[in-house]
Parts: sequence; C-alpha cells; structure tokens
Amino acid sequence: MAAVAAIPSFTLKAVAPGAPFDGMPLTLDGPFVGLNSTGTVARFYATGIEDSFSWSLHGYPTGIVDEPALLVGDNTYRFAFLPQPEETSKSYGPRMMMDGWSFNIGRPSAKIAPATGKFLSYNFEHRWYAFPAQEQGQWTVMWWDGSCCVTAVGIPLKLQLSEVDPRSY
Repeated sequence: MAAVAAIPSFTLKAVAPGAPFDGMPLTLDGPFVGLNSTGTVARFYATGIEDSFSWSLHGYPTGIVDEPALLVGDNTYRFAFLPQPEETSKSYGPRMMMDGWSFNIGRPSAKIAPATGKFLSYNFEHRWYAFPAQEQGQWTVMWWDGSCCVTAVGIPLKLQLSEVDPRSY
C-alpha cells in the first residue's frame, strides 16, 4: 500500500522591522487572526493551481466543517477563518472577500504557489496593518482596501509563510 502524502500546511509570521511584534507568529483569537502570545498558531492549507492567480485558504487540520480564510468588514477587513462564511460573516461586517489570495516573494513571479519565505497578499496587494488590541501586547491584523485612511496607530506589515513539518504535529 502506498503512503499517503501529507497536505502541505503553513503558518504565518509578521514581518515589520522595528515593530514590537516583528517575527511573531499569527495566532487565532476565536475566528480572527491576530498577534498575541495566548492564541493558537493559525495553520492553514491552500487550494489552487500552480499558475493560478487566485487561491483559497482553509484552516488546518481538515475536519468535518471547512473553515475557509476570508477578509470581513468594510474598508479595513479582519482576517478570519469562519465555517459557512456566506452565513456567519454577516455578523462581523457588511462585506466578505475570500478567494483572491496570492503568494509572492516581493516581486512578480511565474511561480505563485505557496512556499516558505513567500508573502501572503490579497489580489496581489500587501495592505496588511496591525492595530493595538484592547489587551496589552496584543495586535489585531487587518487588510486595508485603499478606500479610506489608516489611523496613525496602524503599523504596516507583511505576512510571511512558513511550511509546517507534518511530523511536528
């Protein structure tokens, strides 16, 4: 019997030189992705085609209920993993975006599949910001659509992928 190959899964870390959260892994606080020391590290897998310009992300491990990654809100969007997003996202904001994820190394590339060292973007835009959360030392990660201003407390960052060794979990 042939061995079953593990689904490649990834985590994200914040890249923002000089920021207090630089190098921190992204974690889950409920369905939302943020930067804090108390949450579970957000782990996901991607579905798409090697030369596709639009990927889907899904929470890992896989289970009975799929939890796709999405952006939910208006102007600034929370990064979340929600089951049944067409129904559940409405309580978090008026708009939802979920199937335009892309990966790059900071410059255009023909190979856009997810891989360690690449950065996560949405529709090829790196508009990620971290905002202080109510709890000291915790940060809310949001994506900005460019339609309004970003407050002075928002710190720009990039989200860098790291592939998880399937034997480590």
